[in-house]
Amino acid sequence: MADRYRVDCRKFPSDQGCTVAISGSIDEVIELGWLHAKTHHAHKDDEETGIKEWIRGNAEAAHD
Repeated sequence: MADRYRVDCRKFPSDQGCTVAISGSIDEVIELGWLHAKTHHAHKDDEETGIKEWIRGNAEAAHD
């Protein structure tokens, strides 16, 4: 079974007060996290590399 990771917007301040949590393989979390950051938090295409690195660095082991 593959390792699962998680990022939870509740742990990070945002103007929207976002409550989304994403879990899955690290690659899934990074890709879906980037898409969420872009569509919900209005990050721009030129931020993709930095946001994906941030997600990788802040993803935690999921215990579900």
